[in-house]
Amino acid sequence: MKRKQFLRRVGLGTGALALSPWLTSCLTFSDDELQGSFRNRLPFPGQITDPSFNLSASSAEIEMPESLSLAAFQFNNSVPGPTIRHVKGQELNIQFTNNIGQESIIHWHGLIVPPEMDGHPKDAISGGAYDYEFSLNQRAGTYWYHPHPHRITGEQVYRGLAGFFIIEDDEEKALNLPSGNYEIPLVIQDRRVSDSGQIIYNPSMPERMMTGFLGDTILVNGAPSPYHEVEPGVYRLRVLNGSNARIYNVAFQDDLSFMVIGTDGGLLPEAIETNELLMAPGERADILVDFSGVKKNSIHLISKPFDVPSGGGMMGMQNMMGSSGPEQGTSFDLMEFRIDGESKQESMGLPGQLSESTFPEASSADRTRSIRLDMQMMNGHTINGRQFEMERVDERVEQGSTEIWEFINNSNVPHPMHVHAIQFKVLDRSGSRGLTPTETGWKDTVLVMPGETVRVIMNFNAPKGLYVFHCHNLEHEDNGMMANLEII
Repeated sequence: MKRKQFLRRVGLGTGALALSPWLTSCLTFSDDELQGSFRNRLPFPGQITDPSFNLSASSAEIEMPESLSLAAFQFNNSVPGPTIRHVKGQELNIQFTNNIGQESIIHWHGLIVPPEMDGHPKDAISGGAYDYEFSLNQRAGTYWYHPHPHRITGEQVYRGLAGFFIIEDDEEKALNLPSGNYEIPLVIQDRRVSDSGQIIYNPSMPERMMTGFLGDTILVNGAPSPYHEVEPGVYRLRVLNGSNARIYNVAFQDDLSFMVIGTDGGLLPEAIETNELLMAPGERADILVDFSGVKKNSIHLISKPFDVPSGGGMMGMQNMMGSSGPEQGTSFDLMEFRIDGESKQESMGLPGQLSESTFPEASSADRTRSIRLDMQMMNGHTINGRQFEMERVDERVEQGSTEIWEFINNSNVPHPMHVHAIQFKVLDRSGSRGLTPTETGWKDTVLVMPGETVRVIMNFNAPKGLYVFHCHNLEHEDNGMMANLEII
C-alpha cells in the first residue's frame, strides 16, 4: 500500500480496552505448526489511572492448560503487570511493596526521574515498601517498568515482573490517533518450557556469558498462541520487546507495510513506511497498520529471519554451549489478527509532521566518549574492561552538557545498550545496516551488533545524582555488563 493511500485510511477510534484474564496455553514456534493454531484470545492487563497507587510484587504458582505451570512473580496479581497510563505533568505517588522473597526495586524504563526514583540497584529492598514520588515531565510515549536488582533482574522479569507505562500529552492528542479498541499494546516475550510442562528459568554459564536465555515459546501479553479480532480499519500497535535476550524482526505476513509513528521516546517527526522492524530487548515501537488492505480474513504478526553480522559463527555454536532455544535470527509467528465486520472508524488524515522534536547537532557536543563492549574469557562481558561494582563511579558527566557516546562492540554477540534517565538521538552506525525507522527519533535503548560502532548524542538534563547504563540482554546485565553514571 502506498503511503498516501495508507494515510487516507487512518481513523479515529473510541471505546475502552477490554479487560481479560491472563490466558495460558503453550505451543513452540515452528512456522508449520503454528499456522492456523492460534486459539487463545489476546488478553489485556488492567489499567491504573489513579495518581496514587500501590504496586505489590508477590509470588504465585500459576497453573495453565495443557498441564503447564509457571512459578510466577506478579505485580498486583497480574502477569504482565497492570498498564500505568497518565498525562504529562501528572504528579505520581507510588508505593512498591516487595513480597517475593528476593530483594527488588522498580526501574521506570525511559522515564526521566530523580536518581532516588530511578530504581538503581543500590536502592533494592529485601521486603517492606519503597515510596516513589515524581512528576511526568516528558513527552508522550510508550514506556515500561520492571525490576532492577543486581544479578537477579533477568529472573524477575522472566517470571512476570514487567508492565507498560504510557504517557499522553496535548501534542499527541491533537493528532486524533486510533484509540480505545483501536489501540493495542503488545509485549512480546519468549519462554522456555521443560518436558514436564514447567516454564523454567535456568540459564547455563554459556547463556549467562554469551547468548542470554532464549526461549522456545512465544507469549504476547502473557498468552501463548494468541489471536485478536479486528475490523478492516487502521489500528495503533504499541509494541514492546520484553524478552530477556531475544531480538525480533517484527513484520506481517505477505510483506504488509505499516507506518512507524513513534519509538522509545515518543512520536517521530514524521511517519515512516516499512515492512519490517528489528527490535532488541527493551526497545519499543509505535506503529499504524491498515487491516483493510488484507485480502484474507486473517493475518499473522511474525518475526522474520535476520543475520547477526560478524558474530554468526559464535552465535551458531549456542546449542553446543548449553542453549536449547532457537537461535537469534530464527523466523517464527507471534500472533494472529482475525479480520471481520465493517470498520466503524471516521476517516481522517495523518499530518505530514507528527512532532516538533528538535535534535542536537553533532557539532554541539562538548565531548565524545568511547564505550567499549568487550568479552573476557574469565569475566564475561565488560564495559570499558570492567564489570559492575555498586560503589564505583565509572563515568561523570556535567549536568546540562551534550555528549556523543560511541558504543563499540568488540564482542561476538549483540548488545542492546540502555542509558537510564536520558533520551538520545542515534547519529550513525558503522557497517552496512544503517539506521532503522525507530532510530530516527528519540531513543533510550540502541542495538549494537557484533563489530559495529554506534554513535549517539544526548543532553544530560536529568537531575544530578547516580544512574546506570547497561546492556539490556538481562543475562549480560546480571553478569556485570553495567556501569555507574553520575551527573554532577
